[in-house]
Amino acid sequence: MNYAEISKETIGYLYKSYNSLKQSPLDQTLRVLIELRVSQMNGCEYCCTLHANEAKQMGIAQDKINTLEKWPQSSAFSKTEMAALAWAESLTLRDKNMGHHKEQLAKHYNEREIVDITACISIMNALNRLATSLRE
Repeated sequence: MNYAEISKETIGYLYKSYNSLKQSPLDQTLRVLIELRVSQMNGCEYCCTLHANEAKQMGIAQDKINTLEKWPQSSAFSKTEMAALAWAESLTLRDKNMGHHKEQLAKHYNEREIVDITACISIMNALNRLATSLRE
């Protein structure tokens, strides 16, 4: 089903929000890593391919892309990236450690970055779920 065509206005606002993050002061390589990790968790093949390609185009090391699913065991990620990825997983899964992960996030990012990281995670979850449930 072509949901973007069927509900142009509503889905258009989601895409506008998604695209606005590309203008955010947030580190854009972090944005792409978050989008890819959330897409992996949600099982959205289309989005995984899209974000993996974007990561390559941005010059993110292939090792980092390849080990993203196992980021806690990888030495490829910085502490700041790990805090954002932990928050992404926690928020996506709505796990019981959300408070702890949010505290860790605040040690590495300012309020604007925290809001944009959280928006990135939330918007990607919405887009993944639309794609996995309605895309043919």
